[in-house]
Amino acid sequence: MNLAVSYFYQIRFFKPYMIPISTAMFDPKWFHQNKGNDFTFVDKNGVINGIRIDSLRPKMTSDGECYGREKCQIKNPTECGFLKNYETQLNQIDFNLFEKGLNNLGIVVKDLLKFKEEPLFVFIVYETPDNHCSEREIILKVLKEHGYNIGELKYPISENY
Repeated sequence: MNLAVSYFYQIRFFKPYMIPISTAMFDPKWFHQNKGNDFTFVDKNGVINGIRIDSLRPKMTSDGECYGREKCQIKNPTECGFLKNYETQLNQIDFNLFEKGLNNLGIVVKDLLKFKEEPLFVFIVYETPDNHCSEREIILKVLKEHGYNIGELKYPISENY
């Protein structure tokens, strides 16, 4: 299974075999074509948009714990209560079910979009890689700890990812 992390802005450069999966508490409206969080669509580049996996979204109980990088009172992201709670949340995932769900999603999307490559599941956050105050690092850490080979999606995107 091919996994990576990236951010919303980069979806415009994705290829059809790259499946963006939002991990955001609140997705940008364009990610669902302004038609609600349950709406998915294929964009002009042939990339499916609008997919979310609820177990990867920070729980609403974490809302209000993060003030953003500029207003953060904690200068070390490892001390952030929001990110600590998010790590605890991710560690409660049943990774056998998680993997089965991703594999099934890959089969459906590959059949729908008719690409030949193996699907690349890209977990999407808002922040760029240079912002360490982000769920990205927790996603990378937890998935690596559970045996998954995952890293930041490299740009420019090559045919071989």
